[in-house]
Amino acid sequence: MKKVEFVVKHGNDYPSLERLAGMLNRTLVGTENPVDSVQWELCQEDGMIRCQFPLGPGPQDKKSYCDRVGRVLAEYTLSDQEPSLLRGMFRSRFGLKDEVETDALIGEAVSLLDGEPEIGENWMGRGRERRLQKLAIRFSHYLEDNERIHLDGFLRFRLSEYRAEVQEAAETAIEERLMEKQYQEFMSLLKTMVEWQEAKTSTVHVLHGGGHAFRLLDEEMRPLEQDASDDKSDAMESFGEEEQEEESRVVSRLLAASPRQLYIHTPEPESQVIRTIMGIFGDRAAVYPGLPAH
Repeated sequence: MKKVEFVVKHGNDYPSLERLAGMLNRTLVGTENPVDSVQWELCQEDGMIRCQFPLGPGPQDKKSYCDRVGRVLAEYTLSDQEPSLLRGMFRSRFGLKDEVETDALIGEAVSLLDGEPEIGENWMGRGRERRLQKLAIRFSHYLEDNERIHLDGFLRFRLSEYRAEVQEAAETAIEERLMEKQYQEFMSLLKTMVEWQEAKTSTVHVLHGGGHAFRLLDEEMRPLEQDASDDKSDAMESFGEEEQEEESRVVSRLLAASPRQLYIHTPEPESQVIRTIMGIFGDRAAVYPGLPAH
């Protein structure tokens, strides 16, 4: 009976190869075909994983094995090689040396690649399933014509589109982290300004109807007058270019009013704008779930 030998090699990472050999062997457990009980063997001498399959008379027999092996190699690429690929990008392209920060960015990049899982579906996001299927097809097609594959070389020279997608996710994760860092620094600056500035108004009530609907009232429950000449309002205007215009306007007016006490009445206490206001005004601010009594 004709046989086909598959050989898989992946750098010098022996523990990673052991994991891959285990993944390959687990795909053959419980299958109906008796020849599927053959084992993939990892050779310590040359660091290669080998397995021989007896082929049946039909051409679909080999394709079936190639599809299954291709699926495993795709899963291994996403679970083991993708984080390593991202780590290398963050180190070489962006000069990151902090391992904790790098690990966090790898998680963010993978989340961007995977996407959010759909309601009612499994844990896997559509992005991950799409990448898994595309990689499985590429590996399967290659194995149909080749019985030996070097995973590092395959990833470097034959999966340029996939590498470009991973690089884009890495760049986006870096940009988002930088924007978040700049945002936190700006919020810290505004909080310091509030702590040191003298209160101009005794009390301000923020009536938040949800979303971007806001009304500002003074201690007498009258509409709060806006001081358009205040420098702090101008400071928030530049920040508002990247935030919702209405939310930025509200924060600007509150900074200009500089209340001693700030009462926020909102049905959405966890919304971003409410958390921003609370972060800036600290102990001066308090949140209430309902509307104030008139």
